[in-house]
Parts: sequence; C-alpha cells; structure tokens
Amino acid sequence: MKHLHMLMALLVVVLFLYQSYLVLSANRRAPRVVKIANHIVYALVILSGAMMLMQLLSANAPVQWVFAKIILLVTAISASIKAFNNHATPTQRKTGILIAAIAYIGIVILAFAKPANLF
Repeated sequence: MKHLHMLMALLVVVLFLYQSYLVLSANRRAPRVVKIANHIVYALVILSGAMMLMQLLSANAPVQWVFAKIILLVTAISASIKAFNNHATPTQRKTGILIAAIAYIGIVILAFAKPANLF
C-alpha cells in the first residue's frame, strides 16, 4: 500500500506541475484527460492514505504528522481549484499555485521527517 500511495503522490505533484506550467506559460487550460486523471489520482491518494492511517492507528503509532499532512492536502487542493479555475484572474492563479506548491512541499517534508511531537 505504501508504494501505491507514494506513486500516486508523485503523480499528484507531476500533474500539478504540468497544470501550473500550462497556466503560467501559455495561459491555457489542461486537457480534459488531465483533469479526469487528477481526480482519479487524488481519490487513490486519499484511499491509500486512509488505509495506511488505519494500520498506524491499530499499531498505536504517533500520527500527528498525518493530520498535518491532511490539512496541507486540503489546502493544496483548494488552492489548486482556485488557481486552475477558468474565471480566475492572473493574480489569483499565481497566488493559488504558490499556496498549493508550499503545501505540497510541506507534505513532502512531513512525509520524510515524520516528526513524533508535531503538536
């Protein structure tokens, strides 16, 4: 399950970078296939993460960092929605991409560090 989750997380970042490149360089929207793939990959990341969280909870492992990752994921998704919206202004797009990028960087840092005393 861990490998599936890591693969899907990598695909989330790659799709985000591709969509950001399209919006920032050519001010174009992503093709419909990319949007559908994005939804599928997000669903698989959430499902595989939830399954691993259940395993961690059953082992009584410290999971504070997982909850921080969930908050950052919600932030990244909401900022991406605003950034890739058709009716967003260029400033809103750039700000949304920046916020989502910072959230994804935070998720990656938490995934590698796994701090036990986060809260």
